[in-house]
Parts: sequence; structure tokens; C-alpha cells
Amino acid sequence: MAGDITVIKQSGNRKIVIADSAAAMDERSKGDVFVDGSHCGINVGEMTIHNEMGAMIGNDAGMGKNDAGIAALKMCDERGIPAAAVAAMSAKIGNGKSTYEQGKVSVVNEAAKKLGVTPGMSAVEAADKLLESLNKGGK
Repeated sequence: MAGDITVIKQSGNRKIVIADSAAAMDERSKGDVFVDGSHCGINVGEMTIHNEMGAMIGNDAGMGKNDAGIAALKMCDERGIPAAAVAAMSAKIGNGKSTYEQGKVSVVNEAAKKLGVTPGMSAVEAADKLLESLNKGGK
């Protein structure tokens, strides 16, 4: 069962959507910037790739052993999907609204970095940069 998503912003044919869980990813958000409260582990990377998200922002979950909490970023990078994570202490995990409104980016993959997303920026600013890039024909 897909979870609830909320469209925060639309520009052109792309959107910024938020959800409490990455499990809400499906065809409704294909090609969009998906901001969620989930950790950025391997399973989230698989969901991001499978559902063909345009970009993804999640929670770093404190990084974890061997950076397991951000493993999705590398997976997404290998597919050219920009991805970032907010610091676990900046936003409530499992809460997409908190991730979007309060999150501070802690780590980005190379694809996101090339689009100007940097650690320390707000998730709102990062999502806006990603949306702008998608509308210009970026991944």
C-alpha cells in the first residue's frame, strides 16, 4: 500500500513531494524530487531507482556503521540520480514535513553536488535547486 504524499511545489511538469516514508514512492512521483523522513539505506536506494525518482532527499539516520544510513546516495549516484540526506539531529526521522522544513543537508552525492546542493544548506533550498535542474532537463 502506497503511503500519503503531499505536493509542496510544482514547476513545469515536475514537483517537490514529501512523504513520511520512502515506501510511498510510486508512479505518482516518477521524475520528481522526493523528500522523505526515511533513512537513506540500501532499500531506499533500490526504491528510488526502481520508481525512477528524479531526485531524493532523506535522513542520514546518524550515518551508521560503514555509512549504512546513507548507502542510497552512492547507489543513486551510480544511476545519475541526485540524492542528499539531512542530519538526523536536524529533522525528525520518519517525518517528511520535518525533513523538508527543518532539515539541514549533511551529505550529498556527486550528482547533487554538480547541481549546487551542498552540506549545510536547508532541505528546502536543496529541493528547489533539484527541481530547477530537473525542469532544465537534468536527470
